[in-house]
Amino acid sequence: MKLFNAIKSFFVDVQSEFKRVSYPSREATLQSTGVVLVLSLTVAAFLGLVDLGLSEAVKLVIK
Repeated sequence: MKLFNAIKSFFVDVQSEFKRVSYPSREATLQSTGVVLVLSLTVAAFLGLVDLGLSEAVKLVIK
């Protein structure tokens, strides 16, 4: 019986916490997604260029 009460209390607390959550608007979500995509592509391009440069440098050293 004690376990049942603990489980019930847990779900009551979860429901209470979900009522306090404030979800972002659609516009804010789209804006944040855009920022993440642009930043990810920028970092990927930078790392790709660094990798290409280091690969060429290693080729020159090996020759």
